[in-house]
Amino acid sequence: MELSFLVINVAVVLAVILFIGLVMARLFKRATREISLVKTGQGGKKVFMDAGAIIVPLLHEVSPVNMKTLRLEVQRSGEAALITQDRMRVDVGVEFYVSVMATEEGIARAAQTLGSRTFDVEQLREMIEGKLIDGLRAVAAQMTMDGLHENRADFVQEVQNAVSEDLLKNGLSLESVSLTALDQTPLAALDENNAFNAVGMRKLAEVIATSKKERAQIDADAEVEVRRWKHSVRSY
Repeated sequence: MELSFLVINVAVVLAVILFIGLVMARLFKRATREISLVKTGQGGKKVFMDAGAIIVPLLHEVSPVNMKTLRLEVQRSGEAALITQDRMRVDVGVEFYVSVMATEEGIARAAQTLGSRTFDVEQLREMIEGKLIDGLRAVAAQMTMDGLHENRADFVQEVQNAVSEDLLKNGLSLESVSLTALDQTPLAALDENNAFNAVGMRKLAEVIATSKKERAQIDADAEVEVRRWKHSVRSY
């Protein structure tokens, strides 16, 4: 009888241990290289990178944070095109490659300010697009249209410098910037009643008129040379 009682006790202990193990397994959340975790609630805020934590319902909340690099595309064209230092409009396409900073502070900031948006490119772009556009506008306003075209690498670097610090407030690191498209905004897409557009359109009209005049002069000079050549051939 004592043996039977001992067996029962052992069985009960094993069942309790198994039950506790199953519960702990269900409550255990593990971070990975691609997803970090931020635990809040009892015990304060804790960040887990490539580690695990016990999350107890009602006592804790956990926020996953995407650590992958995301590509955010920004297009500015037509009336939304960038305005250069010489008041010209330029259509641009720019790609920003961002990721959450792999530090406890960066991950905590991203969890607090962005939440689940770190997993959705479109939601993240909508959240920080204003900062990206402000950086593009600020740099474009310091360069002429010709200067921007001839110094694309400088434009990209200045944009990266202008945007990087602001993104830190969201726990984001700007890895790189890529200029995918750059062209003069077509006149047909501009509103001539807009003061900025009016100045740029006048300058553009002057450039086009001068170019046509120079081309006409070149054509005329070429025609004169042809006539001289023909005359010299006949004389010979």
